[in-house]
Amino acid sequence: MSVIRVRQDVYQELKRLRQRLKVKSMSELIELLVDIAKRELDKTRGDPRVFLKTLKYAGDAGENDSERIDELLYGGGV
Repeated sequence: MSVIRVRQDVYQELKRLRQRLKVKSMSELIELLVDIAKRELDKTRGDPRVFLKTLKYAGDAGENDSERIDELLYGGGV
């Protein structure tokens, strides 16, 4: 058994996920999350960090800003 240190906000989110998924322990939750992450990463090609970086800018777009998607994702006047 090992101890994993996380920020308090991450711990609170893990607690909420544990309740939502109705798993008995944090250990069981982490096993489930690792399995899901591995399956999802196997589905994708390329560097997942690049994809996650582009998601950061998704919050900058409004509901009607689809015409600005290239600008928001790739920057500048692409």
